[in-house]
Amino acid sequence: MSLETSIEDWTLLAQFCQAYRTLSDNLMDEIAMHRAQATLVCQLFAQDGTTQSEIANQLGVQGATVTNMLQRMEEAGLVTRQRDHEDNRLVRVYLTEEGRDKERSIHEQFAKVEAAIFAGFSDEDRSILRTLLHRMLGNMNTG
Repeated sequence: MSLETSIEDWTLLAQFCQAYRTLSDNLMDEIAMHRAQATLVCQLFAQDGTTQSEIANQLGVQGATVTNMLQRMEEAGLVTRQRDHEDNRLVRVYLTEEGRDKERSIHEQFAKVEAAIFAGFSDEDRSILRTLLHRMLGNMNTG
């Protein structure tokens, strides 16, 4: 692989990451949500009652970061935290009704992101891209 090709790859990946963050952030701003909080709301919508440590693992962040995020979300009325009935050491997180309503708005905004990014892509194109991205993430996670 030539140096020019490598530089083009690095540049494209950096440009894509920045453009994705900007588009996502702008659409989340419309509903007064941070991208990470929106992701968490969607994860809880799919699997309510997730523990704080599971959330940290899913988001790839430290436990203190999740604690701070959840505190802000709890103050906003989006989630509640409760001790696990069987294991008092665990704290489980649940969406409130307001959090469930917010998920619908988030889903609409993510649909706009998806439509913008995948315009002109076939299902096969998306499948190939998904496979390649999983492979790239796997490569990065194994060092």
